Amino acid sequence: MLFLFDLLFYSNSMPFGEKLIWFFTFSFAAIIALTIHEFAHAFTAYKLGDKTAKLQGRMSLNPLVHFDVLGIFCFLFFGFGWAKPVPINTYNFSHIKRDTFLVSIAGIATNLIIAFIFCPLSMLLAGVAGNSVFLTILYYLCDFTYRINLVFAVFNLLPIYPLDGFNALASQLRYDNPYVTFMQRYGSLILLLVIIIFSYTDIFDYLVTYVGYPISWFWGLFF
Repeated sequence: MLFLFDLLFYSNSMPFGEKLIWFFTFSFAAIIALTIHEFAHAFTAYKLGDKTAKLQGRMSLNPLVHFDVLGIFCFLFFGFGWAKPVPINTYNFSHIKRDTFLVSIAGIATNLIIAFIFCPLSMLLAGVAGNSVFLTILYYLCDFTYRINLVFAVFNLLPIYPLDGFNALASQLRYDNPYVTFMQRYGSLILLLVIIIFSYTDIFDYLVTYVGYPISWFWGLFF
Protein backbone atom coordinates (compact mmCIF):
# COMPACT_ATOMS: atom_id res chain seq x y z
CA MET A 1 0.00 0.00 0.00
CA LEU A 2 1.80 3.10 -1.24
CA PHE A 3 -0.40 5.49 0.68
CA LEU A 4 0.81 8.94 -0.34
CA PHE A 5 1.50 7.97 -3.93
CA ASP A 6 -1.95 6.38 -4.26
CA LEU A 7 -3.58 9.41 -2.69
CA LEU A 8 -1.79 12.01 -4.80
CA PHE A 9 -1.55 10.31 -8.16
CA TYR A 10 -4.06 7.46 -8.43
CA SER A 11 -7.14 8.79 -6.62
CA ASN A 12 -8.01 11.17 -9.45
CA SER A 13 -11.76 10.71 -9.01
CA MET A 14 -11.61 11.91 -5.40
CA PRO A 15 -12.25 15.65 -4.86
CA PHE A 16 -9.27 17.58 -3.50
CA GLY A 17 -11.13 18.44 -0.29
CA GLU A 18 -11.82 14.78 0.39
CA LYS A 19 -8.17 13.97 -0.29
CA LEU A 20 -7.19 16.43 2.44
CA ILE A 21 -9.68 14.88 4.84
CA TRP A 22 -8.36 11.43 3.94
CA PHE A 23 -4.74 12.43 4.47
CA PHE A 24 -5.19 14.23 7.80
CA THR A 25 -7.52 11.65 9.32
CA PHE A 26 -5.17 8.87 8.22
CA SER A 27 -2.16 10.68 9.71
CA PHE A 28 -4.00 11.42 12.97
CA ALA A 29 -5.21 7.83 13.32
CA ALA A 30 -1.69 6.50 12.62
CA ILE A 31 -0.10 8.79 15.22
CA ILE A 32 -2.65 7.79 17.86
CA ALA A 33 -2.26 4.09 17.09
CA LEU A 34 1.54 4.31 17.32
CA THR A 35 1.39 6.27 20.56
CA ILE A 36 -1.06 3.95 22.30
CA HIS A 37 0.87 0.91 21.10
CA GLU A 38 4.10 2.14 22.69
CA PHE A 39 2.32 3.40 25.82
CA ALA A 40 0.86 -0.09 26.29
CA HIS A 41 4.37 -1.58 26.31
CA ALA A 42 5.62 0.97 28.84
CA PHE A 43 2.56 0.76 31.09
CA THR A 44 2.59 -3.05 31.14
CA ALA A 45 6.30 -3.10 31.98
CA TYR A 46 5.69 -0.60 34.79
CA LYS A 47 2.87 -2.69 36.23
CA LEU A 48 5.11 -5.76 36.14
CA GLY A 49 7.85 -4.00 38.11
CA ASP A 50 10.09 -2.35 35.51
CA LYS A 51 10.20 1.46 35.77
CA THR A 52 12.79 1.92 32.98
CA ALA A 53 10.36 3.33 30.40
CA LYS A 54 8.62 5.55 32.96
CA LEU A 55 11.93 7.02 34.18
CA GLN A 56 12.91 7.77 30.57
CA GLY A 57 9.60 9.55 29.91
CA ARG A 58 8.24 6.86 27.61
CA MET A 59 5.17 5.96 29.67
CA SER A 60 3.37 8.85 28.05
CA LEU A 61 0.52 9.56 25.65
CA ASN A 62 2.56 12.37 24.11
CA PRO A 63 3.27 11.20 20.52
CA LEU A 64 6.50 13.20 20.32
CA VAL A 65 8.32 11.00 22.84
CA HIS A 66 7.62 7.91 20.72
CA PHE A 67 8.29 9.29 17.23
CA ASP A 68 10.83 7.69 14.94
CA VAL A 69 11.18 9.92 11.88
CA LEU A 70 12.04 7.10 9.48
CA GLY A 71 9.25 4.94 10.89
CA ILE A 72 6.62 7.65 10.34
CA PHE A 73 7.98 8.35 6.84
CA CYS A 74 7.76 4.67 5.90
CA PHE A 75 4.25 4.39 7.26
CA LEU A 76 2.96 7.36 5.28
CA PHE A 77 4.62 6.26 2.05
CA PHE A 78 4.47 2.48 2.29
CA GLY A 79 1.75 1.72 4.85
CA PHE A 80 4.23 0.09 7.26
CA GLY A 81 6.05 1.93 10.03
CA TRP A 82 7.26 1.93 13.59
CA ALA A 83 7.97 4.08 16.63
CA LYS A 84 11.02 4.15 18.90
CA PRO A 85 11.21 0.88 20.87
CA VAL A 86 10.23 1.17 24.52
CA PRO A 87 13.24 0.37 26.75
CA ILE A 88 12.77 -2.40 29.29
CA ASN A 89 15.03 -4.11 31.80
CA THR A 90 13.91 -7.72 32.11
CA TYR A 91 15.87 -8.17 35.35
CA ASN A 92 13.23 -6.04 37.07
CA PHE A 93 10.55 -8.63 36.32
CA SER A 94 9.52 -11.25 38.88
CA HIS A 95 9.00 -13.86 36.16
CA ILE A 96 11.26 -12.90 33.27
CA LYS A 97 9.84 -15.18 30.56
CA ARG A 98 6.20 -14.55 31.40
CA ASP A 99 6.54 -10.80 31.96
CA THR A 100 8.70 -10.22 28.88
CA PHE A 101 6.10 -12.06 26.82
CA LEU A 102 3.27 -9.96 28.29
CA VAL A 103 5.11 -6.70 27.60
CA SER A 104 5.88 -7.84 24.05
CA ILE A 105 2.25 -8.56 23.19
CA ALA A 106 0.77 -5.59 25.10
CA GLY A 107 0.95 -3.28 22.08
CA ILE A 108 -0.57 -5.86 19.74
CA ALA A 109 -3.39 -6.62 22.17
CA THR A 110 -4.13 -2.92 22.61
CA ASN A 111 -4.28 -2.36 18.84
CA LEU A 112 -6.69 -5.28 18.46
CA ILE A 113 -8.93 -3.92 21.23
CA ILE A 114 -9.04 -0.49 19.59
CA ALA A 115 -9.78 -2.09 16.20
CA PHE A 116 -12.61 -4.05 17.80
CA ILE A 117 -14.10 -0.86 19.29
CA PHE A 118 -13.86 1.27 16.15
CA CYS A 119 -15.08 -1.34 13.66
CA PRO A 120 -18.78 -0.88 14.51
CA LEU A 121 -18.38 2.91 14.56
CA SER A 122 -17.01 2.73 11.03
CA MET A 123 -19.94 0.53 9.98
CA LEU A 124 -22.48 2.92 11.49
CA LEU A 125 -20.98 6.00 9.87
CA ALA A 126 -20.40 4.47 6.42
CA GLY A 127 -23.96 5.16 5.31
CA VAL A 128 -24.02 8.83 6.37
CA ALA A 129 -20.45 9.88 5.59
CA GLY A 130 -21.41 12.04 2.61
CA ASN A 131 -24.16 13.97 4.38
CA SER A 132 -21.82 16.62 5.84
CA VAL A 133 -18.14 17.46 6.17
CA PHE A 134 -18.26 16.62 9.87
CA LEU A 135 -19.73 13.16 9.28
CA THR A 136 -17.22 12.52 6.49
CA ILE A 137 -14.32 13.42 8.79
CA LEU A 138 -15.77 11.31 11.59
CA TYR A 139 -16.25 8.34 9.27
CA TYR A 140 -12.71 8.46 7.88
CA LEU A 141 -11.30 8.91 11.38
CA CYS A 142 -13.14 5.87 12.72
CA ASP A 143 -12.48 3.77 9.62
CA PHE A 144 -8.76 4.55 9.54
CA THR A 145 -8.48 4.00 13.29
CA TYR A 146 -10.00 0.56 12.85
CA ARG A 147 -7.89 -0.37 9.83
CA ILE A 148 -4.57 1.09 11.02
CA ASN A 149 -4.77 -0.57 14.43
CA LEU A 150 -5.53 -3.85 12.70
CA VAL A 151 -2.54 -3.33 10.40
CA PHE A 152 -0.26 -2.54 13.36
CA ALA A 153 -1.40 -5.65 15.19
CA VAL A 154 -0.88 -7.97 12.21
CA PHE A 155 2.44 -6.42 11.20
CA ASN A 156 3.84 -6.62 14.73
CA LEU A 157 2.76 -10.25 15.03
CA LEU A 158 5.36 -11.23 12.43
CA PRO A 159 8.16 -13.19 14.16
CA ILE A 160 10.87 -11.02 12.65
CA TYR A 161 13.40 -9.00 14.66
CA PRO A 162 12.82 -6.37 16.03
CA LEU A 163 9.01 -6.70 15.89
CA ASP A 164 6.90 -7.63 18.90
CA GLY A 165 6.10 -11.04 17.47
CA PHE A 166 9.79 -11.91 17.51
CA ASN A 167 10.28 -10.54 21.03
CA ALA A 168 7.33 -12.55 22.32
CA LEU A 169 8.70 -15.72 20.69
CA ALA A 170 12.29 -15.06 21.77
CA SER A 171 11.20 -14.55 25.38
CA GLN A 172 10.19 -18.22 25.49
CA LEU A 173 13.35 -19.56 23.84
CA ARG A 174 16.97 -19.84 24.93
CA TYR A 175 19.10 -16.79 24.15
CA ASP A 176 21.34 -18.95 21.94
CA ASN A 177 18.48 -20.53 19.98
CA PRO A 178 19.55 -20.65 16.28
CA TYR A 179 16.43 -18.80 15.13
CA VAL A 180 16.91 -16.07 17.72
CA THR A 181 20.58 -15.53 16.88
CA PHE A 182 19.85 -15.60 13.14
CA MET A 183 17.08 -13.01 13.47
CA GLN A 184 19.15 -10.78 15.72
CA ARG A 185 21.85 -10.74 13.06
CA TYR A 186 19.79 -10.53 9.87
CA GLY A 187 16.28 -9.59 11.03
CA SER A 188 16.45 -5.95 10.01
CA LEU A 189 17.40 -6.85 6.45
CA ILE A 190 14.71 -9.54 6.29
CA LEU A 191 12.15 -7.05 7.60
CA LEU A 192 13.10 -4.53 4.91
CA LEU A 193 12.69 -7.21 2.24
CA VAL A 194 9.32 -8.24 3.69
CA ILE A 195 8.12 -4.61 3.67
CA ILE A 196 9.10 -4.26 0.01
CA ILE A 197 7.29 -7.50 -0.88
CA PHE A 198 4.19 -6.46 1.07
CA SER A 199 4.18 -3.04 -0.56
CA TYR A 200 3.98 -4.45 -4.09
CA THR A 201 1.81 -7.54 -3.53
CA ASP A 202 -1.51 -8.38 -1.88
CA ILE A 203 0.00 -10.80 0.65
CA PHE A 204 -0.28 -8.47 3.62
CA ASP A 205 -3.81 -7.42 2.64
CA TYR A 206 -4.84 -11.07 2.81
CA LEU A 207 -3.25 -11.43 6.25
CA VAL A 208 -5.03 -8.34 7.57
CA THR A 209 -8.35 -9.48 6.10
CA TYR A 210 -7.92 -12.94 7.65
CA VAL A 211 -7.10 -11.59 11.12
CA GLY A 212 -9.80 -8.91 10.94
CA TYR A 213 -12.53 -11.27 9.73
CA PRO A 214 -13.68 -12.36 13.23
CA ILE A 215 -14.06 -8.69 14.24
CA SER A 216 -16.04 -7.67 11.15
CA TRP A 217 -18.06 -10.90 11.31
CA PHE A 218 -19.01 -10.31 14.95
CA TRP A 219 -20.14 -6.72 14.44
CA GLY A 220 -21.82 -7.70 11.18
CA LEU A 221 -24.28 -9.70 13.29
CA PHE A 222 -25.61 -6.42 14.68
CA PHE A 223 -25.29 -3.99 11.77
